[in-house]
Amino acid sequence: MRKWDLMQTSTSTATTRIWTNKGPDDGSVHCLGNGLLCAYEVGPDIMQVFGPPYSSPVLGAVTLDVAEPVQVQSSREAGTAIWTHQLQKDGESWAEMVDFVDSSLPCLVRRVRTQKPLHLEWSFSGRMVNNSQRVSMADGSLICEIPAGTPFYSHYPYPRPVFYQIAWRGTLTADGLIENASQNGGWLCMPGESWLFLIGGPEYPQAIEHTEAMLALPGEVLLDRTRAAWLQFSLRHANQITPRLAQAPWYDRLLRAVDDVSVLIKVQQAAEGGVLAGHNYHLCYVRDQYGVSRGLLAAGHDAEARAILDFYWRIWQRHGCIHNAQAAGVDGAFHIHENDEVEITGYVIRQAFDLLHATNNAEFVKGIFPMLAWAYEVQQRHLIEAMLPFNGDETYVAGGILPRTALNDGSAEATLLFLDSGTQLVSWVAQQGLWSEGKVNAERALLARIRDAYRANFWVSGQLATNNPLRASLPGGSPRFRHGVCERCMAEGRFRTIGWTERSSHGHYLCPECLARDQLTGADDRPDRSRRYYLQSVSLTPLYFHSDLFDSEELRPSIETILDAYRRTGRLPSRSDDTRDIAVGYDYGFLLYALTELAHPFASDIAAQTLALVDATGAWVEYYEGHRPSGTRCRPWESAINLEALLLWARRNSGF
Repeated sequence: MRKWDLMQTSTSTATTRIWTNKGPDDGSVHCLGNGLLCAYEVGPDIMQVFGPPYSSPVLGAVTLDVAEPVQVQSSREAGTAIWTHQLQKDGESWAEMVDFVDSSLPCLVRRVRTQKPLHLEWSFSGRMVNNSQRVSMADGSLICEIPAGTPFYSHYPYPRPVFYQIAWRGTLTADGLIENASQNGGWLCMPGESWLFLIGGPEYPQAIEHTEAMLALPGEVLLDRTRAAWLQFSLRHANQITPRLAQAPWYDRLLRAVDDVSVLIKVQQAAEGGVLAGHNYHLCYVRDQYGVSRGLLAAGHDAEARAILDFYWRIWQRHGCIHNAQAAGVDGAFHIHENDEVEITGYVIRQAFDLLHATNNAEFVKGIFPMLAWAYEVQQRHLIEAMLPFNGDETYVAGGILPRTALNDGSAEATLLFLDSGTQLVSWVAQQGLWSEGKVNAERALLARIRDAYRANFWVSGQLATNNPLRASLPGGSPRFRHGVCERCMAEGRFRTIGWTERSSHGHYLCPECLARDQLTGADDRPDRSRRYYLQSVSLTPLYFHSDLFDSEELRPSIETILDAYRRTGRLPSRSDDTRDIAVGYDYGFLLYALTELAHPFASDIAAQTLALVDATGAWVEYYEGHRPSGTRCRPWESAINLEALLLWARRNSGF
């Protein structure tokens, strides 16, 4: 048997994390993908494999099954999404696994080299058939079928059966899989070299054709072509960023962050253009992709930023709308939250103009103008006293930082987005002559009324209030029906899904079951309709949006208040009165961005804190509790925002 020097088989690494099977793990998640097939891993464990498309049911999981205590060093090659897992015991490496998703075909490849037996456990919930006799280029294979109607997220079903092919060759042998095509079992990797292939379809003919194409090439050829494709991608951010950071503080760490986040986003970007929101969500969320787009532009990846808008444009052309989240590759599958026609629509417009400013591609913006006009006009039906309500899937709403009972209140953020994006749109439309003079003047008058009322609605004693309860109490402010979360199910820990709710006599939005129960029991826990909330991230949005509604010096006192609390307590909660010490993961980036815009001397301290939060895989996460990761890992939105803020700070501190 050939004995490899396992510690010398990997190329240079960008990011490394340590995993053990006998002790606590930090829970960091990394992703591999090529737009067609996607996989999430925790150290050496493959926790999810799915696709194509990215909005499809999970094939299964492959976990390391070793009885003796082992430590695994998982490392990502710089500039790529190729991960190497070194298994070590008592300081000696005795096995290595290299994972990558092929650059051309929907296939996750695992190469295993081991000096003693190694067991991989397989879990799967569909139907498997042993078709080894038909796949001559492999030592064993299984065709896997996931039934039609299997959800790819929450209760959203994939409409057709999904087929995957599993194949292997080398010293790997099936354990409990081949005999009865059992759903339990795995593979025993004997000393030597083995290759495992998890291949997507999604249709049966495609699964077979992809298998034949994959197995026709040696594994090392697949690895080499994948590495070459990734290095072509990473060359873009290297060429854009590396020369500019030469004089920046923490040069090496910033370069690593650029590479980590660029790859993190790219692997989660579907072939259709939309970017997943992390391992929990096989959907593409509009709000999340706005921050992602800004991060991509900051890192020099204009094409990927444009692809997100192309994704929206194709959906809008077919359906005449964009919702809170859309499926990638499943036509007509929408995740509809409360008040979906506001806030996210403002982000779509802003994203288009961010791209225009970065690329000067006016023809592209003209091409998607009908969608941008819709995104602007559809919000107007929700304006009451110059205020828009909240979209129900804001991170601070989902995290319970702002209660759902406030969703019909006036939203400082949604209203500011409408004002900012609408002003850009109307000005550009006037220059392009796309609307009549009368319509342009009418829209300018509307925007002027909202601008004139904004301070009265949201500026309270020198602070930007997150909400204004007045809107919900006015005619039309609290509609009878709303699509979103049942407030009682959520409060009682029985959250099941997103669906239709109706306003009860006591003012809560309830699902049909809870509404009937509410009427039977006469429950009377009326929501507080008078409270003002002050969320840190919302108070920082004017500087993040570069809004001209406020002079930056007007915002300085509220930012100083945040800093004073941080200096005293070491805490940075999204809401100062929240005892949980929970912050949305982009609060750090928002604060750093604001401090940098203000040329504040404490910006460097927050930059250090922001950079220190990155997890072992190079990602920022959905929430932080006491600066510790919480919620969904491997998040494109928070990672992109925090990276952009760090690059802005570095630019201001290095002169590029």
